[in-house]
Amino acid sequence: MSLISELKRRKVFKIGAAYVVVAWLAIQAVSIAFPAFDAPPWVLRVFILVSLLGFPLAVVMAWVFDVSPTGVKFDPDVRGSKRIYAAASVLVVLALGWYFYGQPTFRKGDPETPVANADPHTIAVLPFDNMSGDPKQDYFSDGMTEQLLDVLAKVPGLKVVARTSVFQFKGKGGDVRDLGRKLGVAYIVEGSVRRDGEQVRITAQLVRVSDGFHVWSETYDRKLESVFALQDDIAGRIGSTLQKSLGVSAVIPARTPVDPMAYDEYLKGRALLRARKDLPGAIAHFEVAVAKAPTFAEGWSSLSLAEDAIYWYVPLDRTQAVDWLAQAATAAERAEALAPDSAETQHILGNAAREHFEYRTAEQHYLRSIAIDPSYPDVREDYSELLYQVGRMQESSIAARELTALDPYFIVGWFRRFDAAVARDDRAEAELSIGRMRELDPSFAIFAALDYPLSYARGDEARRDAMAIQSRHSAEGKLVQVLLPWALGDPDADEGAAREAVQALPAMDVAAFLIARRDIAGYLDHIDNVGPMDQTYFFATMYRSRPAGQSMLRDPRVKEKLVDYGFVRYWREKGWPQGCRPLGEADFECGLNAAKVS
Repeated sequence: MSLISELKRRKVFKIGAAYVVVAWLAIQAVSIAFPAFDAPPWVLRVFILVSLLGFPLAVVMAWVFDVSPTGVKFDPDVRGSKRIYAAASVLVVLALGWYFYGQPTFRKGDPETPVANADPHTIAVLPFDNMSGDPKQDYFSDGMTEQLLDVLAKVPGLKVVARTSVFQFKGKGGDVRDLGRKLGVAYIVEGSVRRDGEQVRITAQLVRVSDGFHVWSETYDRKLESVFALQDDIAGRIGSTLQKSLGVSAVIPARTPVDPMAYDEYLKGRALLRARKDLPGAIAHFEVAVAKAPTFAEGWSSLSLAEDAIYWYVPLDRTQAVDWLAQAATAAERAEALAPDSAETQHILGNAAREHFEYRTAEQHYLRSIAIDPSYPDVREDYSELLYQVGRMQESSIAARELTALDPYFIVGWFRRFDAAVARDDRAEAELSIGRMRELDPSFAIFAALDYPLSYARGDEARRDAMAIQSRHSAEGKLVQVLLPWALGDPDADEGAAREAVQALPAMDVAAFLIARRDIAGYLDHIDNVGPMDQTYFFATMYRSRPAGQSMLRDPRVKEKLVDYGFVRYWREKGWPQGCRPLGEADFECGLNAAKVS
């Protein structure tokens, strides 16, 4: 009888297959049960190892015990036994080798370090899958992700990857271990959302990046009205699961339930605000949310952020701009009355103060917001911008670098780095920032590239930069080709075409061309007819332009605006930027060392 026939006769194949099925089911069961009882990770690894070692044992036992009509007989010496024993021995060796040498954690010699170079206290919340079958419900699953991320960010000792970075991977799939390594984290939270009217089913699981092991998993069925409690519960379970190995404890303060319809409107508004699309629509959703839930602090703070952001994304005249900013300040006051210690509340209070030229107050609010939630990227962007506006360029650069380290996919952070680099005459950093913006969003990079040549306004060099822009962005490059000769004072410049082209530019870019022309009267007339947002850039826009803007800072008319827009008051309290100095208690001068500013 052949070996194969003998294996079939002794039911070795059947017993082996049955063992594999039973062992797999057992491993799946304990992978869920062990974390529920806070069992350390090594317990599951030992269980898997024993299961693996049991397979060759089951095969050998099936071979040596022959089930015959007269009963079970022990028969270890039948033909082919040596091959069976050898194969079983190889399986045992492979199992032991995998356990002690094949696992990443053992290769590093530290079973509790999940992935090389990843801080074990780091975690990312991947965008939850929308299982509702309706793409229009994406706002709800995205909102769940964002809210859970915000709650986890409040767990002491836990470092949470910022929203912009994790949403780069939305809908792209892939091995969770690869995604975790790209994000530089030790743990990942993933899950799904299924909504049916007022009922919500949430599945969430915590995955260790090093081996893809599911540390914790749970499914929740709740009503929409208890969604805050659900988010807090998930965050608390994750924190509790990580408590033993990381020393992280999750004490999540309970949040007041919110009207389901108000929460739904809030999430719709957040989706539009984040995308910076249809900001009037976002504002309308937030207004409905706070009308239905007047004590919903997050609704008021998001309303303020949207009313503040609309200035940059929707064409407004001066009156409209002032009105929107006044409404943003009112919403900020409502949020402060409800949640004064919220990072987002402090952020919007800082915005309101800055737009009233109260730069020191704004700085205090921004720093308090960062202290409350160091993982909140939006306030860091405004803090870096504030430092840039008041002339603290080196500190602005540092703040922007911290922002891009926290959230490398947040394109505005790279824009902040670009602005500070230009002001410091650091061309390598400026080129690096434009390159990174071009990778993330080519259309956004245009805004930086447009006025780059004007920042140095040095004849042929500026023209070469403009030609480079045209080679990458033809329409914008042609615009620059018309405006640049006019800005540089070329005798053959087409004055009429240039004046017409200026009307197509954003206010900030208009200012750059007027400064390059050293047109003080034109610049001052322009700045008088824009809103407070552009006026807060009054000093920085000239400061960065060498030598044209630097020389304009010496003009008495410009000095008067520096007083009106609150810069001099801030400098007397916090210190003078390079290129400016006080002249007693009543006077000052700027535009010193115009050739180079660092």
